[in-house]
Formats: sequence, C-alpha cells, structure tokens
Amino acid sequence: MKSRFNFLRSAAVAVVVAAGVFSGSTAAVAAFRDTEQAAPQFSTASLAAPAAANVTMSCTFGIRATVTVNSFSTVANANYHEIKIFDRSGNLEFTGDLSKAAGKTYTSGYEVIGTWSYEIRGYYKVPGTSNAWTGKVLKGNLTCA
Repeated sequence: MKSRFNFLRSAAVAVVVAAGVFSGSTAAVAAFRDTEQAAPQFSTASLAAPAAANVTMSCTFGIRATVTVNSFSTVANANYHEIKIFDRSGNLEFTGDLSKAAGKTYTSGYEVIGTWSYEIRGYYKVPGTSNAWTGKVLKGNLTCA
C-alpha cells in the first residue's frame, strides 16, 4: 500500500509539473531598434599661445629687477591670462594675474640679475568648478635695459 501511495504521489507531482510547463506563458522575445541621434552636449576649444607680448625688464645697480608687462595679445576662448617669471637659474620668481594691475609688474628682492625668462598663457576656467583648460605658452627672455 505504501508503494502504491508513493507511486500515486510521484505521478501527481509529474502531472502538476507538466501542466505548469505546458500552460505557462512562454518567454517574451523582443528586439528594439532606434535610429535617432542626439546632438552632443559638449564642445571643445583649442587655446593657442598669445601671439605677442611687450614685456620689459629694468634693473637697479644690477641687483634688483623690475619686470613689467606693457601689453599682450589675448587668447581666443580664454577667460584668464597669467604670466610666470623665472630667474636666471630657472626658479619661479612670480606668478601674476594679467587681468589685474598688480599682476602686470614684479620687482625682485636683491639678487644677482642675469637673463630671466617669462611665460604667458591663457586659460579657460570652467565656471563653478576648479577645472581649467590650459592654453599653449608664449615664452620670452628678459635682460636688463
């Protein structure tokens, strides 16, 4: 009796499983295709080097230098311009913001003066962030006049 009961129970389970397989829904197969293209939400800009600059250096007794940016050509797409002045050993002496009067003139402390150099470049500072695109550099040399 027990084996007949096991057989009936196994048969009932098989019937329920088979009914579920045959009466259940089949898997959905779908393919999606879209040919629209959105316009890109970004842009790029190349920041060139300034075309020219008029930077002079005057010295007092050969031991104190004053460097002045008289003029420079602005860079298209740049919203900030900067000068860096290097001493005769290549050490950075000064970094100036060329949009401010104080950034256009630098007077050194007492030191041996030789041929100095400068770099002027434009930047695009991305509003609301600390990111900036850096432009190419205009380099020049300075000697006492």
